[in-house]
Amino acid sequence: MDSSRIHEFNMEPCDRAMDSIPCTCFSSSSLSIVAGAALKSPISILTWLCLLFLASCISNKKTSLEAFKQDVYTPEYATGFKILGADNAASTLIQVSNPWQGAKDVKMSYFISRNGEQAPAGFTGPTIPAGAKRIVCMASSYIAMFDALGQVDKIVGVSGIDYVSNPYILAHKDSIKDMGPEMNYELLLGLKPDVVLLYGIGDAQTAVTDKLKELYIPYMYVGEYLEESPLGKAEWLVALAELTDSREKGIEIFREIPKRYQVLKALTESVEQRPTVMLNTPWNDSWVMPSTQSYMAQLITDAGADYIYKENNSNSSTPIGLETAYKLIQKADYWINVGMASTLDELKTVNPKFVDAKAVREKTVYNNNLRTTPTGGNDYWESAVVRPDVVLRDLIHIFHPELVSDSLYYYRHLE
Repeated sequence: MDSSRIHEFNMEPCDRAMDSIPCTCFSSSSLSIVAGAALKSPISILTWLCLLFLASCISNKKTSLEAFKQDVYTPEYATGFKILGADNAASTLIQVSNPWQGAKDVKMSYFISRNGEQAPAGFTGPTIPAGAKRIVCMASSYIAMFDALGQVDKIVGVSGIDYVSNPYILAHKDSIKDMGPEMNYELLLGLKPDVVLLYGIGDAQTAVTDKLKELYIPYMYVGEYLEESPLGKAEWLVALAELTDSREKGIEIFREIPKRYQVLKALTESVEQRPTVMLNTPWNDSWVMPSTQSYMAQLITDAGADYIYKENNSNSSTPIGLETAYKLIQKADYWINVGMASTLDELKTVNPKFVDAKAVREKTVYNNNLRTTPTGGNDYWESAVVRPDVVLRDLIHIFHPELVSDSLYYYRHLE
């Protein structure tokens, strides 16, 4: 190349730009491309670097936080999350509301980065690169969501692996690490996770999130367990699909769940007899009863029955006195979700007063522990989150066996 031709290009703006280029702008492959192109072109290497720098600036542009107002996905049933986007941005924001029991007006945002886009100016939450491939799940229900998406193989860590029911996780216990009930940070660092999915327990979790920030490990709270709608709990799989860059797949999979649920619910709309239903057993001298607004109360109603305890209309469960509970079990037509018991005799040994329960006398006691593992896992607390239609079918089978003929899947009849 004739050196005199170099002066035909105005290099001053490019020179100034190059003075501020950080070393991290270019990968070794990019530099190889530049070098090869320069050998074949009359344009100098410096010009090629300048062009590459400008392209890098474009791909790393920031969009203002205020611009993320477009509804990318607004849940139909869930109340705890939504996904927002902005014009000319491939990245999204997942907004999570009140992700632990008792939270009020708590909002958290998570920036899901795509195409090298940076978090908006002023954004202080975690940045999670889209297409997460190494995920740590601190609750077993999240495992079920990734399983429903066909992405359970992306999970590299769980909490309490002995209590997990998922066949894939159990078959890969040697490679999938157990974080324990409290986070093992040394183990976590070795996993190099793209994101850690947290189970919200309030202010006690602050130490965990502060440590994750210190270690530059992205995280997100998942609040599905607080949803009052069975379908709302399942809809959180769309939020998790956003993390793995498979939102459309998540929407497609979720869309079929309400269809199946509504078909079953329609079977009970004209039932004339709605039996009363009691829930749970005492724990440490306290009998916790769900609200009438809870997902369990809704399942009972949709299955053509009547939740017997009407005194709690809040958005959380509440303990009641044992004497109050004893009066309820003496009247309830059915009694379900009775702890660890698998037979009536086992239930009676919990408390001698259970002998007087109407459901015990009439043998109408059912428990949600048909699908348990030898180490203590219970699939009801795992896959049932994304299969509320199957839970509903079980309950219809229990309360109105004439309406469905399928065998029980999650529930067993105590005899």
